[in-house]
Amino acid sequence: MINKIGLAGYEVIEVSSKADVYELRVRLREEPKECPCCGAPGPRSKGRYRRRVRHLACFGEPVELLVHMRRFKCVACLKSFTPDLPGIRKWRHSSEPYRRDLFERHQDGICARRLACKERIGEATVERIYHQFTGLKARERESSLCPLYLGIDEHTLHKQHRFCTTFCDLKNRRVFEVRPGKSEEELADFLATLKGREKVRMVCIDLSSPYRSLVRKWFPNAKIVADRFHAIRLVYIHCMEMMRAIAP
Repeated sequence: MINKIGLAGYEVIEVSSKADVYELRVRLREEPKECPCCGAPGPRSKGRYRRRVRHLACFGEPVELLVHMRRFKCVACLKSFTPDLPGIRKWRHSSEPYRRDLFERHQDGICARRLACKERIGEATVERIYHQFTGLKARERESSLCPLYLGIDEHTLHKQHRFCTTFCDLKNRRVFEVRPGKSEEELADFLATLKGREKVRMVCIDLSSPYRSLVRKWFPNAKIVADRFHAIRLVYIHCMEMMRAIAP
């Protein structure tokens, strides 16, 4: 049952239902065989205790995990420790699958108040979990490699606002990064830390010369391709000039 609701590494002791909440009493399948601090084998048990955490819903009802675990003491360095719990981080009252599910539902458009009411938790808790996963995804994006086929274009969100530059992953058809500014001076810090720039094969840009010089400097092995919209627009302008000259 644990595997079906998204948390492996535990053994179910008992399942009970009370007050519209499923309570799953579980324990670790494997207890630590060595000290995480010094690596000495054979830590001794220092007593038992339990942790209660919120987990993914089952059959539409809330689920709480009651984890039965032990505290250990190393016989070599004499340090006490508790084993790491799969899918449950220290000092948290909910599992990582549950927190990720909250983040995805909030990301899909369900407001924090509605989620908090449905999950019987605080609205501030929903927002805190959302900001934690947003920061995690931002750090993952910063460490990711630059797409092999890159699209670069500037835009403004509102009138009289400063420009932003969007970097798109053309192969997977998604936004890779959005940075404030559009000049090379404003983007230099970001481009300098961009991993895999030398492996980029193609960059699609508009017909502006500043972008061409930027691509040649920061993406030396990439071919420059003109954006189709701007290329057709340029042809259209010349066609209109020719028609005016023929039939003014």
